[in-house]
Amino acid sequence: MLWYQIREYRDADYSAVRTIYSTGFREHVGIVYLLALKQPSIQSMLCGVFLLIHILSGSILTGILGIGGVMLAVRMSVQYIFEQSIQLGLREDLLDIRNFYIQPGSRSCFWVAELKGSIVGTVGILPCVEEPGAWELKRISVKKEFWGCGLAKALCKTALDFVARHNVKRVCFFTSMVQTNAHKLYDSIGFVWPSPPARLINFMVFKFAHRNGGVMTC
Repeated sequence: MLWYQIREYRDADYSAVRTIYSTGFREHVGIVYLLALKQPSIQSMLCGVFLLIHILSGSILTGILGIGGVMLAVRMSVQYIFEQSIQLGLREDLLDIRNFYIQPGSRSCFWVAELKGSIVGTVGILPCVEEPGAWELKRISVKKEFWGCGLAKALCKTALDFVARHNVKRVCFFTSMVQTNAHKLYDSIGFVWPSPPARLINFMVFKFAHRNGGVMTC
């Protein structure tokens, strides 16, 4: 059993939070790369490159090397996209965590999970820009060695309990199709797809309401 503590963010956690976010994001590069290779358009392009080079050179080996070059280019493209996304997050809310999440009287907050003096997980919640009237769970990240320990679930529940105490009626979370383990987590704590078309854009919404100080899914 992990003896971790979930507490509010402190300024001393700044570097650790940004590192956990960046590392966690990069861990999906391999999965996205494999998914990209499974796309019909990519597979058609690989076949086309092989046939073209084989016809021009008359060498199967050269054709295979050509495919390898295209696959390397796809991998580098995926890495580039991920790095751009990481830098975007680091320049937005994670650039000034306290200003974004922890202000007197605000209904937003940011927490870290601490284990033996080290930060091993994070979560934040704040008003959602894309969904007016809703609050958004953000920056849910747990170090890989602590996956499957219930830490992410505990972090999410901490955030949901916080907004429940502040009379927030609706919480949403944006995820991606590659985060299948994350989908299981969100299902387990009450997140639902708002509509069948939403599955296509991988958008999950959790609605809840107060009843005698408790939380009721609706």
